[in-house]
Amino acid sequence: MKSYTQHMDDLLVKHLTGEATEEELLQVEQWLASDAANRHYFEHFRLIWEESVQLAGTTQVDEHLAWQRFQNRVQQRSFEHPKPRVWSMNSPMTRAAVIAGLVIGIAIFTYVLFHNNPGTVVRMATIQATNMVKADSLPDGSVVTLNKYSQVSFPEKFSSGKRVLQLNGEAFFKVVPNKQKPFEVHTGNVTITVVGTSFNVRSRGDTTEVIVETGIVKVATGKHTVMLKAGQKAITGLSEDILQKQSNTDQLYNYYRSKKFVCDSTPLWKLIDKLNEAYDVQIVIENEAVRNEPYTVVFDNQPLDKILNIISSTFNTSVIKEKGKIILR
Repeated sequence: MKSYTQHMDDLLVKHLTGEATEEELLQVEQWLASDAANRHYFEHFRLIWEESVQLAGTTQVDEHLAWQRFQNRVQQRSFEHPKPRVWSMNSPMTRAAVIAGLVIGIAIFTYVLFHNNPGTVVRMATIQATNMVKADSLPDGSVVTLNKYSQVSFPEKFSSGKRVLQLNGEAFFKVVPNKQKPFEVHTGNVTITVVGTSFNVRSRGDTTEVIVETGIVKVATGKHTVMLKAGQKAITGLSEDILQKQSNTDQLYNYYRSKKFVCDSTPLWKLIDKLNEAYDVQIVIENEAVRNEPYTVVFDNQPLDKILNIISSTFNTSVIKEKGKIILR
């Protein structure tokens, strides 16, 4: 009798190939919603999948042996379970190609790719920010700036026809143009594709937000695609396929790179949200009368106490610190 783990592995394969029944799809979606670890793995798994699908057609692999290896790795718990999601393909995939893709994926994470020449090393790289903002270069010369507690994973060399990355958290990308190799970022249920541009991606909780600073960006979910120009943004939820296209009305998204909080008739609550994030505090607007008041100001790398004093004077509120909170009363 199969274990629950083995049963889920089978369902995930069916899910990826489009062979799952409605009942099986429901099981997968429930499994996805039950544990953040399930969702976390697939954020990386999806990057692997994008790369491995392109290799599967030329990789010689014993399907049955491949699946056995895959099951063995799962049972050894050497990596977290993947998050299931319907993967959008341009052409039908056979079960053998899926198995090959899975094997290649596992091999990438263990730094060995089972290609036509077994033992060929394919390195994966990860840039991770902890409690500090971090900027670094990517293999193509593009630059990524990660907000705190964010991470981006990618191959050490972009050898395929795309430059594919997986993002967890928030990052700003300044992309080197290359029409032959589109730059593709995956996060949550969203895929962002560009040739050369600069844009900010924020995926926190159940919401993903993409803001374009220069150039044009294509943002896609499973069923919806929008084209964004400079000064525009798109927002979607993890469980949604609809993208809300809007004009970006403030520069607060840029605070972790510029060290500035730039408000231009910005509602006070938006500034407070960013202050909470930047200074790792809990500021609460108790005075609801000022919550939505427009605010025009620039705070340039100033201490939190000074910022709060200026806000207090501007809106005639008191700043009270109690029980781990900062209350605007």
